[in-house]
Amino acid sequence: IETKNSTVNALEGLPQLLTYAYRRLEEQSGIWGLTTNGLNYQFVYIQPGNPPTYQLFPELSLIRPEQSMQLLQVLKAIALEGVRC
Repeated sequence: IETKNSTVNALEGLPQLLTYAYRRLEEQSGIWGLTTNGLNYQFVYIQPGNPPTYQLFPELSLIRPEQSMQLLQVLKAIALEGVRC
């Protein structure tokens, strides 16, 4: 997870997130990442390969009610998965 302050676009953290994830790709078949500014959340999936690739998922915002519910569901699923591990 890479975070920046709320006045910065959430994607500003993408280069740093990709750098961290790239170091771990040899150990994992894929990596989920998240960059946020506290209001907007951008999920990223990184896959190994030559070259490695990443996929941006639709940005979710706490300001938009329907998106904030989706964000809550995603974060809850991540938390539950962490408990299982």
